[in-house]
Amino acid sequence: MSIVLMTPEGKKVVINRSTDEQLYDAPNNPPNTGTRYTAGVDLYAHKARSGTWYYYTYSWSMWQGTEDEYALITEDEAQEFILCKASDAGHGRLSDDERQTCEKHFPGIFDEDA
Repeated sequence: MSIVLMTPEGKKVVINRSTDEQLYDAPNNPPNTGTRYTAGVDLYAHKARSGTWYYYTYSWSMWQGTEDEYALITEDEAQEFILCKASDAGHGRLSDDERQTCEKHFPGIFDEDA
């Protein structure tokens, strides 16, 4: 399903979660967790016809009556999102596949700089 988002400059970006690249997949209600993972925020990358990459979040919930939400974010915000998720303890950590995909978009993102 395609959805149109607008950039701050008024450009249309047509996203599609089934064809765009997923950088982070929030955990969703694994067995024996009760209601702990009934909502989350996923991160996607969309490559426009122009070749420009756009990043967006998809906020979802399993609660009835809650609308899904999409939001374009900047490249810097996408990197901050990834680093935040990578540092989360427990289920928030990135999978190996997610790490590789994030490295492809942001080379050196996980390199130590301290």
